Order: sequence, then structure tokens, then C-alpha cells
Amino acid sequence: MTEPKDQLQRDVERTRREVGETVEALAHKVDVPGRVKEQAQETAGRVKEQAQETAVRVKEQAQETAERVKEQAQETRQRLTAATDEAIGSLPEPVAEQVEKARRHPGAIAAALIALIVAIWAISRRNR
Repeated sequence: MTEPKDQLQRDVERTRREVGETVEALAHKVDVPGRVKEQAQETAGRVKEQAQETAVRVKEQAQETAERVKEQAQETRQRLTAATDEAIGSLPEPVAEQVEKARRHPGAIAAALIALIVAIWAISRRNR
């Protein structure tokens, strides 16, 4: 007689468990705000991951582009230097020497140009 009682006890426990699971599932279905919040969190997580991946890709592309631009600038500088050297080489010797001096002291050239501009401005003001 203990067996049917034990069997009945096990059946009751199993039924309680199943009813609890069913109630829990129904409560989850009825909890619309909770489900919406869960979905929003999942979506936010996916969006955040996508944004991070995009940021990494954009950063890599920017670095690659910067490297290419740097290389192109160096090549252009080398070509300009070569062209300048060639142009200076074709000048008469005294002029070439003065140009070389100016290349070594660009501040002096700038100062001379500023002085020239100021002198022209002063002369034009005096003539008015």
C-alpha cells in the first residue's frame, strides 16, 4: 500500500512542477512590458556591437588612408625637390648661389617680403 501512496505523491509533485512551469510561462507571456524591455536590451546590445565593429573598420580605413596620403606627400615632396634642384641647376651660377642661400634661410625671405609690402603700403599712403 505504500507504493500507490508513494506513486501518488510523486504524481502530485510532478503535477505541481508542471503547473508552476505553466504559470511561469503564462506570466512571462502576459508581462508585455517586461518582454519589450528584454527585446529593447537585446536590440541595444546588437546595435552597440555593430557600432563598435563599424568604428573599428572606420578607424582601420582612416589609418590606411592616412598612410597612403603620407606616402603620396613624400613622393610629391621628392618630385618637387628634384624639380627645384633641376631648375636651380639651370640658373646662372651667381643666381643659383643666391637661391640656395634663400632656400637655407626661408625666414629671411619672409622678412624681406614683409618689409617690401610695408614699404609699398607706406609709399602708397604718402601719395594719397
